[in-house]
Amino acid sequence: MSQLLNVSEIVNFAVYIEQNGYEFYTDTAKKFDNLKLVKLFHYLAEEELKHESTFKKLGKAVGSFSPPETYEGEYDVYMKDFLKSHTLGDSRAVKEKVQAVSSIDDAIQVALGFEKDSVVFFASLKKFIGKEHLDTVDQIIQEEVSHITMLYRLSKEHKG
Repeated sequence: MSQLLNVSEIVNFAVYIEQNGYEFYTDTAKKFDNLKLVKLFHYLAEEELKHESTFKKLGKAVGSFSPPETYEGEYDVYMKDFLKSHTLGDSRAVKEKVQAVSSIDDAIQVALGFEKDSVVFFASLKKFIGKEHLDTVDQIIQEEVSHITMLYRLSKEHKG
């Protein structure tokens, strides 16, 4: 199959998803009075910022992508529409996920869901890029897997 996506697009998708993850964690932190939980969600939000920074560095390494547009902002509209298939694909989805959280267990389960969704999302995009960029997408996937591992650990600690 020929290359349908530029690897820079995938990196941009990853940055956008991390930004939405940050929003989820910071907004979820506001739902709790327990200082330990608030600190936990702020820690997870910081982890999203670290991933965003990592992905932006990846973006610099692979080069920028400026698609031709028929009108200004066309690519942004396309990207955001494409990302709606992801659990945290847009602000509305993030707000809905935050509203659904009423306990630490809810928050961990929602977070696990969107981290797993990220792994599936990026793994499915690998078939649309050139083989020379597979390592870049694998790096994104590994970052997401590290969050899954951390969330499972938190879930076990919380359940005692």
